[in-house]
Amino acid sequence: MLIGLLIILGSLQWRLWFGESSLPELWHKQARLADMLQTQEALTERNRRLLAEVDDLKTGLGTVEALARLDLGMIGPNETFYQVIEDAQTEQITPNTLTAPQTMSGNPEPNPSASSAGSGQGAAATAVNPVTSAH
Repeated sequence: MLIGLLIILGSLQWRLWFGESSLPELWHKQARLADMLQTQEALTERNRRLLAEVDDLKTGLGTVEALARLDLGMIGPNETFYQVIEDAQTEQITPNTLTAPQTMSGNPEPNPSASSAGSGQGAAATAVNPVTSAH
């Protein structure tokens, strides 16, 4: 009788640990479900943001104008565009003049409204070139 109980208990334990619906398989499926739920939450949030952007594009012109400025470089009427040149040398930029020195090779055109932001000791300076809108 005791041997029969041990055999039944052993077969149940075998099914629990190594059978078709074992505990390791259950744990694996639970981890996979948690990953899928996390992915679903991220996709739901992404869809929510996209729907809000579509709604904003349908109703508001502010977003359309912002995208046109960012992607297409739109300049509105009566606006001035300033181009900032980060790698300009201080020797190339002269303060309070309308033209840059003609000693630069490769740039035959004068640089209008260039201003110096450096210390004059060879450090990189920032030049600003205004470009007005043609509207």
